[in-house]
Amino acid sequence: MKTFITTTMALLALTVAASATDLPSKKSVPTPPVAAAAPAASADSLTVTYGQDLGNNFGAKVDDAYGVTYKHNLGMGFSVGGAASTTQVSGSQLNQNLEAQAGYALPSMYSVTLSGKVSIGEKFTTANFPYVAVYGNADYKVMDGLTLNAVQYRYRSAMDTGTYGYQSHRLGTGVTYDINSTYSVSATVYRSFDTSSSFNATGDAFAFGLTAKF
Repeated sequence: MKTFITTTMALLALTVAASATDLPSKKSVPTPPVAAAAPAASADSLTVTYGQDLGNNFGAKVDDAYGVTYKHNLGMGFSVGGAASTTQVSGSQLNQNLEAQAGYALPSMYSVTLSGKVSIGEKFTTANFPYVAVYGNADYKVMDGLTLNAVQYRYRSAMDTGTYGYQSHRLGTGVTYDINSTYSVSATVYRSFDTSSSFNATGDAFAFGLTAKF
């Protein structure tokens, strides 16, 4: 009897071992590929410009104009930044502007983006004085990489207009071309109206710009 039990247990063990070898091996489920994260939108940009201020109806050159603008996007359409510009009249002193800016851009609709900025600045000439400025822009995206800067408006006014009598309007239009996701170039033409009471044109100008996003 003991021999029978021993033989039976041995056969049972062999059967279990044989069955285990026939079980399908577990295969690991392949991990689905993880999509690469989209690059984050640039939070900062720096624009440098060069232009020429001309007489009425694009007459003779009055001065060379240089500018630099920095913008930091805060999200939800809001931004802050600063701008500095200078003009150099041949044989004359510098005429400089320095501004701190805050802006907001509405969400694009039908390829049109409306945006605006307000700023506080200081004008450095023979008599330095503070001023306020308001900007308004309407841009139309013609296609990927090409934007028509249809309307560019700027208004500046001395805080003490009674003493300095400084008020200036500027209306322009231009185009921006994206070289790639980092760099873009722009061209602008505009007209200034520096006699606010009659809104008479006082000069024309053109400018070229290079913008780097980072």
